[in-house]
Amino acid sequence: MPINAKNNIYEQFFKLSIDMLCVVNKARYFQTVNPSFSRALGYKEEELLSSPVIDFIHPDDVDRTIREFEQLGSELDSLSFENRYRHKNNHYVTFSWNSYIDPDSGLVYCVARDITQQIKVQSKLSYLQNALEQETVYAETDMRGVITKVNRKFCEISGYSEEELLGNTHKLINSDYHPTAFFSAIWKTISSGKVWSGTIKNRKKNGDDFFVQSILIPIFDNSNQIVNYIAIRQDITDKVNSEHNRVKALEILSETSAVAKIGGWEMNAATGVLSWTDETFRILEVEQVDGLTPLLPEGLQLFITTDQPIIEKAVNRALEFGEPYALELQASTPTGNIKWIYTNGKANYKDGKIVTLSGTIQDIHERKLIEIKYNQERHKSIISAKFSALGELSASIAHEINNPLAAISGFAELLQLTRVKSSPEDIFEKSTAILKSCDRIQHIVKSLKRFSRSDVKSEYTSASLTNIINEAVILTTPKLAHRLVKLQCNHIENSQILCNEIEIEQVIVNLVNNAIDAVSALSDKWIDISVTETKLHYSISITDAGLGVPLDEQVSIFEPFITSKDSTEGTGLGLSIVKGILDSHGAKISIDNNNENTCFIVDFPKLK
Repeated sequence: MPINAKNNIYEQFFKLSIDMLCVVNKARYFQTVNPSFSRALGYKEEELLSSPVIDFIHPDDVDRTIREFEQLGSELDSLSFENRYRHKNNHYVTFSWNSYIDPDSGLVYCVARDITQQIKVQSKLSYLQNALEQETVYAETDMRGVITKVNRKFCEISGYSEEELLGNTHKLINSDYHPTAFFSAIWKTISSGKVWSGTIKNRKKNGDDFFVQSILIPIFDNSNQIVNYIAIRQDITDKVNSEHNRVKALEILSETSAVAKIGGWEMNAATGVLSWTDETFRILEVEQVDGLTPLLPEGLQLFITTDQPIIEKAVNRALEFGEPYALELQASTPTGNIKWIYTNGKANYKDGKIVTLSGTIQDIHERKLIEIKYNQERHKSIISAKFSALGELSASIAHEINNPLAAISGFAELLQLTRVKSSPEDIFEKSTAILKSCDRIQHIVKSLKRFSRSDVKSEYTSASLTNIINEAVILTTPKLAHRLVKLQCNHIENSQILCNEIEIEQVIVNLVNNAIDAVSALSDKWIDISVTETKLHYSISITDAGLGVPLDEQVSIFEPFITSKDSTEGTGLGLSIVKGILDSHGAKISIDNNNENTCFIVDFPKLK
């Protein structure tokens, strides 16, 4: 074959080769490159030929590449090595080189292959191998199931050394929990070439049990014949134990919920689908149907008509603003019953958005009926005690009103007798005295009328503690004067509390009247009312000249029908009523045993 023809054939091979072919001259420039080389690096041929080879090599590989080139000719005629080249898009690719030097011309003939993906795959495989070694329980067995290889994790979890495990089968760690048929099914699966996965309970060398999530894999040779098996396991002992404890806790919680009549619920914010616990179904008397879940509108209809807007508004505000709620409402069950329930709800967030609402529902029907009945009886007792106090005060108040009436009558008679001789100044002075006496009567009557009011509904408003004390003092002043008892008050301005004014006024009247009765027989008769404050409370101290309450009486002093007075003087309801009123206000009453005199202290929460 002619030389030109041969050269043409070689040139065609050079151009069509999928391998990267190039020739590097003595100056370490590319003398020629084939199209595959240009395609692999993204440069045009003239770009590759115009710069030194070193300019295209990764900086970390430059020194090693130079050393490889230096060996050609001086020590070796050919060599193989790997390095990284910069792609035109500024990323690097890895080449595997086979190079040969022509001793006569000094030209280096090179063949390269792009092994970038291969390197990445090898790196991933290496990472996976290390992960399997470090994080899983790994073992290999032969065709008979004899263990041929284990990793450190296998030894740690089983308690056996590598020497003890190799040459044995997995019967060494058999817990006797699984029946023989269980392992027969596993062996049948993997020996047929399929992968088996599942949970196995094993036993350690020290006798403790452990659980592993296992994947058993058959390994094939080039003839598609099984040559051995590998087992990859994950220790799930803690998870299994936690799940066991969780199920046990749920069973206990379910039993407790049934006893306490408390159910749970959750609602999907996007769909309005409700999830209820069994106890919630029982409380609302709704039949459970498999595959059917209630929606929000259906849940809202389970309340009486007047309460539906209340719960609907609370749910909507929770969905829109994340505002929690707690309500006592009446449910109207599908079976026709009306029952009181307590329900609460809160928003649950994910990535800053409300995804669900959840809460509890409790059957409080019996408690609510008792509470309503108690409040009715309590109101009756308050009214009874109030009128008892009014009866006790009536004589003194009548006397108190008679004094200004006598003054009015006297000054009026003087004006009539001296109507001709009286000067304008004298008339003004006497009429002023008459008006003051009228104001005094009006104030007493107004306070008495206010105190005798008997509202069925107890409304709580912001009120001045100072004003309440002043009104109570007006009502007790006649009795104080009649019994010759001195009263001193020490107030705090702007002492606002949330209360029913009439009820708190009754508390103070009762305590002051008790103090008057207690000191009436003493030679030094005095009562002191003082108000102090802390960060959270206002405290009223009502102290009298008495020498305290015996400790054995303090135990039952606030119980109904307990009294130290004569049966004709007291009913024993006063302090019981006082405590009941204060309890409903979140206030507390106590006896100061550190005081040498008798001192009752009432603590009111400050208005926030």
